[in-house]
Amino acid sequence: MRMRRPEAGWVFTLRNQLLARDLAYQERLASPMSRVRPFALGDVPRVAELHERVFAESSHLSIEKRRRYLGQVFLENPWYDDALPSLVCEAEGGRIVGFLGVLPRRMSWHGRPIKVAIASQFMVEPHHRGLTGLLLLKTFLSGPQDLSMTDGATHESARIWKAVGGTDSPLHSIHWTRPLRPVRYGLSLVSEHVPLAAATAGPFCAVVDAIVARMRRSPFWLTTATSGEELTVDAILDSSHQFTPDAALRPEYDRGSLKWLLELAEQKASSGDLRKMLVRNADHEVIGWYLYYLRRGGSSEVLHIAGRHDDLSEVLEHLFYNAWRAGALAVSGRLQPGLFDALRARHCLFHDRGSPVLVHSRRRGLVDAVRCGDASLSRLDGEWWMCFQDGVS
Repeated sequence: MRMRRPEAGWVFTLRNQLLARDLAYQERLASPMSRVRPFALGDVPRVAELHERVFAESSHLSIEKRRRYLGQVFLENPWYDDALPSLVCEAEGGRIVGFLGVLPRRMSWHGRPIKVAIASQFMVEPHHRGLTGLLLLKTFLSGPQDLSMTDGATHESARIWKAVGGTDSPLHSIHWTRPLRPVRYGLSLVSEHVPLAAATAGPFCAVVDAIVARMRRSPFWLTTATSGEELTVDAILDSSHQFTPDAALRPEYDRGSLKWLLELAEQKASSGDLRKMLVRNADHEVIGWYLYYLRRGGSSEVLHIAGRHDDLSEVLEHLFYNAWRAGALAVSGRLQPGLFDALRARHCLFHDRGSPVLVHSRRRGLVDAVRCGDASLSRLDGEWWMCFQDGVS
């Protein structure tokens, strides 16, 4: 599914112009002692401490895990490029007050290779915010990459990103949810506010869900005629072009980089167990595959779905059945535009709860390709799979 790029209204444009002017004024007032430089191995301990302070509420990793993960992701990744380093901002005296992680990725646009840089873990000491974030982001966006992206930005980060010329991708920012046990799932959404009532109603809700799941005319009756088996790196590579939509912009993988990516994705324990499934039809033909984090008794999150266009409904059917059998209350994900019709046909709910996908490029055609849905991108191609934060959607 491809759509026209939505045009921003004049109010939105004026707001961003005023915001950009305010940030530019702050930049002129910058201390000459602040400087942005490449992130180095010796910075890992101080950046880990900064991460612990800034993300104290959303991340419960130990300081040792933060150090190890920062090194693995931003210094030891298979796409590492000296021309696209992660960045730190130093205040007077050499104190690190800001960080912006950069993960280079390989993609192609109309069959030609391009450089893509994923921004991640954008963080600034509270009393340095505004100016320091602006300096970091402007340095990053002025790099040699053809396209810059992020899919885990906070509201404040998204605000700065748009003020310096970036934009969002409305299609890729849509999220969806497929309730599997609808009554218990609805109860889970309010249980935090009324815990006693939710605990009391839990057993009754479980009985209603069990009845609904056995009614053949119910949209929550789940079954599948397909079979599944463990998905391997080689199977993904063998089917990558067959199952990737005919899009202008698409990721490119090799065995080493894909293996590294999936191994790191498995460390996102806060989201559940990573399930990797290859799906076959009744004739034993491979029709697709999917990756998702199983959370028993909660909402499971999808990392990627791939399949032949005519078989996407069957691939989704197997995913929902697999999660339901394992005890999930619902399955959620971020929209891959080519899946819209199949998701709608499978009774999925669409919403905007979740981080937006933000893009920036000096080549207008690349931005338009993403915003119009002419880009084969999933959570696997951004920063969402990283385990720095707990339960970030």
